[in-house]
Amino acid sequence: MQSPALDPAKGEGSRRPWSAVQNWACWLNGPDLKLLGATNFELVVIDYSADGSHKKAFTSRQIDELRCAPCQRRVVSYLSIGQAESYRWYWQRGWQKAAPAWLGLPDPDWEQNYWVHYWDPAWQDIIYRYLDAILAAGFDGIYLDRIDAYQERYAAGHEEDMVQFVAAIAQYARSRVPPGEDFGIIVQNAEELAARHPDYLRLVTGIGREEVYIRATNRPTSSRERARVERHLDLFRQNSRDKLVLTLDYSDRANLVRTAYKRARARGYIPYVSCVALDRLQLNTTVEDVGARFTSPLGS
Repeated sequence: MQSPALDPAKGEGSRRPWSAVQNWACWLNGPDLKLLGATNFELVVIDYSADGSHKKAFTSRQIDELRCAPCQRRVVSYLSIGQAESYRWYWQRGWQKAAPAWLGLPDPDWEQNYWVHYWDPAWQDIIYRYLDAILAAGFDGIYLDRIDAYQERYAAGHEEDMVQFVAAIAQYARSRVPPGEDFGIIVQNAEELAARHPDYLRLVTGIGREEVYIRATNRPTSSRERARVERHLDLFRQNSRDKLVLTLDYSDRANLVRTAYKRARARGYIPYVSCVALDRLQLNTTVEDVGARFTSPLGS
């Protein structure tokens, strides 16, 4: 994949153009910033906090240190906007007995996660306060999760509300960073929105899509499903703001990892393969250069 050349004169603390990113990693639970900083990953997606709590939130100095690398790394914060998480700073114990109107049922697949009425102004206010903390820490962008909440039965008729929420988040964030900084808005999953909402497609930096090639865990995605997803991802590759398409698959088998990377790269996507918990850094050194000091793959 041909990418714009970097300007070495701008220094290690400069921000790499989104369209020049060629590899990435995702480590959400308990990320080790020193280990990440020792790699060549040009984009890393992490939580804004060492343990998910506000008390352990990363400082702007820590984010700057992680960014400062010869690869001019981009550092992006995870942010779930379609579910509430009971280990976050905003969660109140009393909600178990008297839940706010916007709080829905627990997600049976993810402990401590609850569906929300994301169109409710009270929930949106929480997200904006959360975003304020991310902006204050100096992250280069946000990785928005659970956009696919609009597909749930309880959210029937609220697809447009999700699109408008993402647009409002983008406007809010980009209006609060210094002039000239292109704050990234990377959406996860819900790739079908691209075909139905061209304005949504043009405002996002790109998309991250799980299980394009390998379902959790070590189960190859069917050729039919893969082709369906790729058709939508190609729209992001062609028409999104920065044409960034990230794939995130789940495997610890070397042959599956190689296949996922090969297929993703053939379409101009940027692959990463890890464990579904995203609680460690999987280094797939058989398929990409992650840094000279790493000589053996972890989990692949």
